Amino acid sequence: MTDKDSTEAGPRTGVVGYILRHKVIFCVVALFIALTAVRLSGLASIGPGYPGFGAKEPIYVELADASHGTMRNLSRYYGTLYAPNRFQLSAKVGGEVLEILKDIGDRLESGELVAVLDDEEYGLAKERAALSVGLAEAQLAEAKANLELAKNDMARQSNLSKKSIVTQSEYEAAENRLLQAEARLNVAASQLQSAINQLADAELRLSYTKVKASWPEDAEGGYRYVGQRLVDTGTLVVANTPILELVSLDPLLVVVEVMEKDYPKISVGMEAALAAEAYPGESFSGRVARVAPVLSADSRQARVELEVKNPGLRLKPGMFAEVVFVFEEKQGVWSVAQDVPFRRHDGYVIFVADPATMTVEERPVTLGLVEGDRVELVGSAPIDGPVVVLGQHLLTDGQAYRLPGDMSLNQVQPAAGRPQARPAKGGGVT
Repeated sequence: MTDKDSTEAGPRTGVVGYILRHKVIFCVVALFIALTAVRLSGLASIGPGYPGFGAKEPIYVELADASHGTMRNLSRYYGTLYAPNRFQLSAKVGGEVLEILKDIGDRLESGELVAVLDDEEYGLAKERAALSVGLAEAQLAEAKANLELAKNDMARQSNLSKKSIVTQSEYEAAENRLLQAEARLNVAASQLQSAINQLADAELRLSYTKVKASWPEDAEGGYRYVGQRLVDTGTLVVANTPILELVSLDPLLVVVEVMEKDYPKISVGMEAALAAEAYPGESFSGRVARVAPVLSADSRQARVELEVKNPGLRLKPGMFAEVVFVFEEKQGVWSVAQDVPFRRHDGYVIFVADPATMTVEERPVTLGLVEGDRVELVGSAPIDGPVVVLGQHLLTDGQAYRLPGDMSLNQVQPAAGRPQARPAKGGGVT
């Protein structure tokens, strides 16, 4: 071999050697290319109606009907019912409770007797005050009589003084007696008035042993009801001890904390619907009575009080209440579940299914009001078929679809790209 032949054989020997050293990798690559070519040729031979190369493969989807009706822009809040007029009826004097005439749930009118305390001590105090009045009246009568005597004596001394029969000192003594008599009369009159006041106080304290419920006659709600009994018969109470708790039941108040986004929409007089857990499925009417002028810096919420008419007294203070504010209502609109519209780069779309052709139509939509889990399709044309509610992100306009459980899906693709039935349970092929 010449040097030239050796030089030319060297590179060939190097390439061959490289291939031999990596023959496994080259075999795998060659096998993959061959299988891909066979698969592509098989897909190209598949007829219409079967998923394959160059065709829109049917997509599994789930369908549901769109809704046509009323949509509302509303917000729900939760609060507690309160009695706007609630107070504790207390004994104004101390003593033993002899009798309680009203109990829990009883209805009261203003001025009605509810309890009786032992009045023996207050009766004796009234008698002493009455005796003091009698004594003061007698002292006043005596002072009046003394004043008359002093006046008569002064008149006589004055006449005698003009005739120079009495001395100047005797005249002045008579004048002093008159002044003293007038002063004693004034003292007696003051003492009588004080005794009379003491008697009135004793009578008033005696009347307080008869505990009565009272409130302004023009107060809203009229009647009051016993919410709690706080003492029992035989209890020794002191002044201002609560005996009963009284509440008004019509109307009631419900208090909610409104979020900042809804605060501008709420005003005094606005109507709202209420629901109570005690009466499922029923609705009650409420009216906004007061709106707080400030929001809490911590929660960004404002206190709103609603007045609830309660003529049947079915609602009770302390009940949990759901309050629904309706800010806007539209009738005759189309709506779907919120997760049905699918966002594309140019907006939202939905897919309307055509059961006859088993294809879908892509329809651009504009979203509007949201109520619960449904969203309004603003200005939507009538939706005359079911809409895709699951699998819409895989669809395009005109795409074929299939439904779960479709028996025609029992076919699978063989390796060569030809339809082949699935094996039966017994292991045979049909």
